[in-house]
Amino acid sequence: MKKEVIILILAFVIFGCNQFLEEETFSQLTPENAFDSPEGAQKALNGAYAMLQDGFDRKWSAGLGVLGTDEATSYNDIYTDHEVQLDKYSYSSEYDIFQAVYTDLFEGVKRCNVVIEQLPESLSEREVMIGQAKFLRGVYYFELVNLFGKVPLWLTSSADKDHLELPQSPVDEIYNQIVIDLTEAELVLPSKAVYDEGKATQYAAQAMLARVYLQMLDYENALKYCNKVIDSGEFGLHSDYAKIFDPEHKNEGVENIFEIQHRISYLSENEGSTINDFYLPIELQGTSLTGWSMYGPSEYLYNSYDPDDKRFEVTFITTGTNSAGQTVNFKPHCFKYHNRLAGIPVNDGEQNFPLIRYADILLMKAEAINELTPGNSDKFQCINEIRERAGIDLITSEGINSTKEGFLKTLLEERMHEFCFEKMRKRDLIRTGKLQEYVSERKPERPVPAKAMYYYPLPLSAIDANPLLIQLEGY
Repeated sequence: MKKEVIILILAFVIFGCNQFLEEETFSQLTPENAFDSPEGAQKALNGAYAMLQDGFDRKWSAGLGVLGTDEATSYNDIYTDHEVQLDKYSYSSEYDIFQAVYTDLFEGVKRCNVVIEQLPESLSEREVMIGQAKFLRGVYYFELVNLFGKVPLWLTSSADKDHLELPQSPVDEIYNQIVIDLTEAELVLPSKAVYDEGKATQYAAQAMLARVYLQMLDYENALKYCNKVIDSGEFGLHSDYAKIFDPEHKNEGVENIFEIQHRISYLSENEGSTINDFYLPIELQGTSLTGWSMYGPSEYLYNSYDPDDKRFEVTFITTGTNSAGQTVNFKPHCFKYHNRLAGIPVNDGEQNFPLIRYADILLMKAEAINELTPGNSDKFQCINEIRERAGIDLITSEGINSTKEGFLKTLLEERMHEFCFEKMRKRDLIRTGKLQEYVSERKPERPVPAKAMYYYPLPLSAIDANPLLIQLEGY
């Protein structure tokens, strides 16, 4: 069985391609020696990292976590698929994006499982490499459980049918396993002092644990891990909000605690970032700022910024010069991920995706304090660090912010302005119980049906392939 598993994995070990891989192909790998050499083991781990690109920020997966909320809306309602279905909640279990993302995330889990179980004891870097794989498995499962709820908890590299056709595990059980993986990763991962570009560190594990505990409504542990990251003194806020998304500043380790890696490959949708393809305006066809205008900010989001907010100009674009040299005006589009390096095609960007950054740690800490000790003024210090960089007035305990519920509303607005189009909004609104309320108020023409309050349906193809899976009620 071990040989069969290694044969199965060699396909992505040899042919997998991403930011971390060497140009050389280790064609001499065999089932007997695949993981005995540092090069072979690193290839396997790189394969586990590679699925972050497909599972999280490719153009097809970018809309999950963004659409169907109060921060974004679909623009091209003449289409009957893709972003329109997400925004109108008109999708079914046959929606192909669910299948693609579900498959990509479980492919990531599979690759992690192989690294965790198959690396030989003799490998000098074994402990750290397994720690990275556990970090990644925790990240993949956190995305799966937030998108689909109950899913199979697959923790073995075995390709045996009995290990593949698993029933769904309860959400709490999945979260517990995520915590185990991330906690074990934290113990062995290196600090930022020996930071390897694009690889997980102990601080990345701590930051993810803070995020996971907050989503579990375990505010004490969320606060604990926020403080671990803050007290390390290793991170801070970029002075300029635009630097967060600028390829010239990627992997600097200033604010971005963990980034999904991209690099231009001159092969469309290979290693480069494709996130702009649906965001940028179609009116600029023929230029490096062209996209398909699939979705952009909701009217509410666009009009909700303070006039002095420096994030506004970084986040949106409403005018540009087309290929004929004419100035064109159009409705607002997301601009924060645009290709800041000249001459790079929209489907092959150099910009990394910030999976988790220091600003999130500060605002998560503020939320945890508000839940645990609402009268603690430290929550204002956390949110005001973000507002100070944005160039807007600091808040105090007066007015709406004098109550726990009022501060939460202010905090959710701040999170929307800071993290819009970073795939956090739907998770934020579900966690705080605001999804239906906010969308109904701010996009009344596109209400959230009761069956879709928390999760997307399991892909029909997954149900067909595994008779033990039970579909979400209503689908």
